[in-house]
Amino acid sequence: MKDLPELEGQKKKIGYGIKIWLTYEGKSILGAGWAKLLEIIDKEEVDSLTQAAKECNYSYKYAWNILKRIEKRTKIPPAITSKGGKGGGGWVKLSDWGHFLLKKYKKLAEEIETLKKRLSI
Repeated sequence: MKDLPELEGQKKKIGYGIKIWLTYEGKSILGAGWAKLLEIIDKEEVDSLTQAAKECNYSYKYAWNILKRIEKRTKIPPAITSKGGKGGGGWVKLSDWGHFLLKKYKKLAEEIETLKKRLSI
């Protein structure tokens, strides 16, 4: 058994990963990346979906599709938007539903972090 690495050193290399997301009627509606988009939209200094998308390194279209996918799956829009004119000027803010989903996701994420700390050996 000489060619086996030192067991104690190997034990320190073991970790784990946990992915979480919210579901609605069995369909996923909010994971880490999408929650980040909602969180950025909720910032006071962010007033457009274009700006929020850039902060997430998403295209505008991808960010728009995230909002539409949540709305399609839940039948409630997570954000309220206003279209701008030719030179822009549109805005976005979270709806009450979006605030609820973000709060629910953050609470779940906090609980998972607490569990991860408790499980650390």
